[in-house]
Amino acid sequence: MSTRVGIEIGSGSVRIAAVADAKGRPRLVRYAEAALPYGAVVDGVIADRAAVRSAIGICLAKGGFKASRTSGVLRARVCVAGLRAIIREMDMPPVPDSELDGAVKLQASELLPFPMEKTLLSARALGPSAHASAGDGAAARNRVLVAAAHRDLVEPVVDVVTSSGVVVERVELSAMALLRALADSKSDAGPEAIVSVGAELTTVVVHERGEPLFVRTIAGGGNSITRAIASALDLPMADAESVKRRLGASASIASRVPPEAVAAARDGSAGLLAEIRSSLEYFASLEGRGDLSLVVLTGGGAQLSGFMERLQHQVRSTVVAGSWTDLADPGGVDVDQLRLGPSGAVVIGLALDEPAGRKVLDLVPPEALAYQRQRRAERIVAAAAVVVFAGLAAGGALRFLQVHNAEANVTSLEGTISVLQKEIPRYDQVAREDAAISSDESLGKPLVSHEVNWPAVFANLVYYTPSQVAASGFSGTVVVPPAATTGATTGGSTSTSTAAAAAAEQAAAAALPPRSATIGNLSLSFTAPGYPSFQQWFDAMLRSKKFEIEQFSGVTSGSASTSGRSRGASQISFSAQLGITGVIHTNRLGEFEVKQR
Repeated sequence: MSTRVGIEIGSGSVRIAAVADAKGRPRLVRYAEAALPYGAVVDGVIADRAAVRSAIGICLAKGGFKASRTSGVLRARVCVAGLRAIIREMDMPPVPDSELDGAVKLQASELLPFPMEKTLLSARALGPSAHASAGDGAAARNRVLVAAAHRDLVEPVVDVVTSSGVVVERVELSAMALLRALADSKSDAGPEAIVSVGAELTTVVVHERGEPLFVRTIAGGGNSITRAIASALDLPMADAESVKRRLGASASIASRVPPEAVAAARDGSAGLLAEIRSSLEYFASLEGRGDLSLVVLTGGGAQLSGFMERLQHQVRSTVVAGSWTDLADPGGVDVDQLRLGPSGAVVIGLALDEPAGRKVLDLVPPEALAYQRQRRAERIVAAAAVVVFAGLAAGGALRFLQVHNAEANVTSLEGTISVLQKEIPRYDQVAREDAAISSDESLGKPLVSHEVNWPAVFANLVYYTPSQVAASGFSGTVVVPPAATTGATTGGSTSTSTAAAAAAEQAAAAALPPRSATIGNLSLSFTAPGYPSFQQWFDAMLRSKKFEIEQFSGVTSGSASTSGRSRGASQISFSAQLGITGVIHTNRLGEFEVKQR
């Protein structure tokens, strides 16, 4: 079962996904993401390579991505997006596929908005052109799809991924990955549009049966809405992003967002909606084009409450929410599918293959390909040299060892017999001590297997509790696993089956609890300067996966204003009972294990 890896470097985070073919349907087998600091990637261009490299390393470690056993390297597909990455269509005489890219370079100087010496491009033929009829004597011409990007956009991405220990298998435009993840290549409904709203960029792709007809990148996305909220409420970007996410949450959570934030979000998204509408209208006005049959909305920025409904009011086509889970199986990976469904389309699409018969529009720089070939050749030469040297050394040593071993066999056997006779008493003593150690292990491991790692509990409470929220009361208890009863003896004797059951229960008790199990409880009292602080604490606990909020009291305050929206709100207090999950288990279980030799 082949596995393909995709790496997406977005404006707000790095995502890495591994997809494998399982019973004919792609299946997600590994996934990880890491946040990027604000400004690390601007308009698709990497501005802080160290931050991006660190995020890639975190994802590789967290997701367990490892090098292939056959090649010894981890290969991945990456993408680029921005105002200097474009897709165009042109007509040209038919040429073989192997010569198509070179032929396009000779004719594309007027088609592309940047110098050819700074351009990376790839092309594929789409079929006969409709502009030349068979009867007018014109030479046959083909429609050609051209993907191009500026070197300054592609090379930093290749460099930062390569320096992270990953071999870049290919470089694509994010629009092509979107099509593979969300477009139905067998649909006959006519042209459809995919609108992906990212943090800093919005991509509009119009396609028919998965083949792009029109692509536009809009300089704007979810961060423009975040900036509007930050300006309206005088908040840092991180806090404004948290407020924006609550607007896209459930109705009960969204209803507690200040009206000023709702108005700012509406105003901040108005310009973006207008740009999307004008892009779709422009496509419909082109010669031979018409209205779209469907608009598929995706991307993290599109999850803002009311965004899809407002877009529906501005376009004539039906607008629906898109998710890559319609074409691929999310698998058993522990991810938030409600969030990853709309925001993970690009990275999942990178790990999917193009439909059979379609050439991949690959923008890997020639220098990177040459470097990869050189490294591959060096590994092959080194491996061959090791094999030849080992063969020569083994041949010479074999004859020497044959003579030497024949002479040494008698002496060795006599010495072995003498040593064994001396070691028999010591072996008996070791066997008795080994039995005693194993007995101690069976007694000690069940005692600590469900032990709560209280230092880790305190550390995680501090990590997930906002700095302005203070704990005024604390108590904790351990949830003791049910005692085994089936191993009890009756009448002073124990049967073989009862002893086996008791041993099985003892082994189960010594195992670590499931990550979702509750192994302890905390009762906490807090004070905070206002209701937003309580909301930040509540959201942090929900995301932690290390604590479960079992119950909490109402928020109380010493003043009449308890809504938490007034900047002058007085001190509030609340209490909660948290369940400690199996993620924070003991770290002492290994101290009671006996290493098997």
